[in-house]
Amino acid sequence: MRKSGILGLLGLAIGLTTALPASAGVEECGNIRFQGLSNCEVRVTAQCTAGCSEFGIYKTACATKLTQVCGDQCTLSAMPTCTDNCTVQCKSDCDNGVNVICSHNCFEECTTRRDMDCASKPDPAQCAATWDANCDNECDAKCVTVDGGCYQHCVECCGGSCSADANMDCQYSCQDVEFEECEQEFRANCEASCTGDGALFCDGKYIIAGSQVPNCLKALAAQGIEVKAEGSVTIGPDGINGNLAAGICSYSPGDRAAVVGPFALFAAATAGWLARRRKRDSRVER
Repeated sequence: MRKSGILGLLGLAIGLTTALPASAGVEECGNIRFQGLSNCEVRVTAQCTAGCSEFGIYKTACATKLTQVCGDQCTLSAMPTCTDNCTVQCKSDCDNGVNVICSHNCFEECTTRRDMDCASKPDPAQCAATWDANCDNECDAKCVTVDGGCYQHCVECCGGSCSADANMDCQYSCQDVEFEECEQEFRANCEASCTGDGALFCDGKYIIAGSQVPNCLKALAAQGIEVKAEGSVTIGPDGINGNLAAGICSYSPGDRAAVVGPFALFAAATAGWLARRRKRDSRVER
């Protein structure tokens, strides 16, 4: 058991060398998009419970979940007026040397009208979360694998953003019915995890809790996302034990130096522990 725990810890450090495929969200973290988020922290005990008690921190997680739930109802095709106008702009941009990459540009294209349209909603923050999650979902479906150059990337980007636009009202109406219950469910999960595996928050937003936290941390580390933690922690293959410490959210795309440092030290410390153990065991055998 102890051996498997050490291997699990080493695996966390080794996992930094493998980048995850580009997508809207991080699958191991509930498919939530981390771009733009910072100050990520795994919390346990009192600090965790206090964070869980605040309604409104679950909007990102709920919108991401409910976008999938409402997907069976919201299946409108993109309007030709949207895609035609968008592809005309694509040709102009690509001819002028703009480097359009579907997975990078689709979300930005999709959310252009978000703040203006959500300003008049009863809960603008909920509307914005629904908008972002819907854009993520549609853009991810179009942009995961795109063959071809700038124009093909741009056309697929248009398809994602225009499909999201066509289904935005449906997604908002559908999610609004379920949102309160969803928030209560996430709050219960969060509070239950505060005495066990803990919960992950970024910029005061709830991300994920419980036994899913360790795999989420591994995935974030592989993307170069740094997460802080309170207290002291043991992260093994079976989850998080005790109070957290280790370091893993300063977001630094393309630069993994910030996250490699703490884990390199961790790996070195683990190696030192193993060496001391071997030496001690050899003395016992003699």
